[in-house]
Amino acid sequence: MTVRAMRTAAIGLAAFGALLSTAARADQIGFTDSRHFPESITADKAGDIFFGSMAKGVIYRALPGQTTATAWITPGITGLTGVLGVYADDKSNTLYACSIALGAPPEKAAALSSLRAFNLKTGDAKGAWPLPGAGKALCNDIAVAKDGTVYVTDTLGGLVLQLKKGGQLEEWMKSPDLASADGIAVGGDGAVYLNTVMTNRLFKIPVAAGGAAGKLTELKPSLKLDNPDGLRAIGGMKFLQAEGNSGRVTEITIKGDAATMVPLHENDVGLTAVTVARGKGWALNTKFQYRNDPKLKDQDPGPFFAQSFELKKR
Repeated sequence: MTVRAMRTAAIGLAAFGALLSTAARADQIGFTDSRHFPESITADKAGDIFFGSMAKGVIYRALPGQTTATAWITPGITGLTGVLGVYADDKSNTLYACSIALGAPPEKAAALSSLRAFNLKTGDAKGAWPLPGAGKALCNDIAVAKDGTVYVTDTLGGLVLQLKKGGQLEEWMKSPDLASADGIAVGGDGAVYLNTVMTNRLFKIPVAAGGAAGKLTELKPSLKLDNPDGLRAIGGMKFLQAEGNSGRVTEITIKGDAATMVPLHENDVGLTAVTVARGKGWALNTKFQYRNDPKLKDQDPGPFFAQSFELKKR
């Protein structure tokens, strides 16, 4: 082999090694972008996994078998400036997303602070419903009941909104107890369950006749909550919950007003969301400290990724 050929081969091997070192591992899903601060995660039954970017207003998607999520629904098409919750509803072929205003002027805040809907397969827009509070509202997370009714948390308003088929997004339950309402899910009993990210509480709201909200009941968790965020129903009365400060994912089983919590994944501070796909759980670390801490704002947060973990065996 000539010296030139040897150098060419060495350069090629070095480039290949660098590619391997930056590629997402088999137990992770990475991203093509940087500083996009993904906040929420959801998945459809086919194994497609979706992410919402708080910083760039992009919705990312990783198809089955892929370990890198790429931009799929972009601001140039939607006008989104920031995305929090995302929720895939296979039954209606809809991907719901929470659009946030992020300090937009009043004349734009009403349009930006809204629940959006997209075709789950093509990404085409299907609808938009402004939050009643406009710029003073924060659409955070989404859940869909078996009958297609959509429930949305407004974190700044301390309330839950409801969207019935063919209707408008309307206030469903408001209470001082729901200050900082965040993760939301519908249980196997048809009731709505949600947590509060700043006050560390867990609640149940039954759905009464005609879809009205029943009595708000606070649940008793078996472990101390620590910045609870994403909440996902996984069948029956079982849920997965991500907690930001502790970096913990727990499986929660609810019986009566008791919430029994079993840790499944820990020590990954900054978790904001969790979902189930491809036979595993996936927890998302958004690294918010690099947005909120003045000492870290100018530093590189490094790559973002969703980490897989094993589910509890049945």
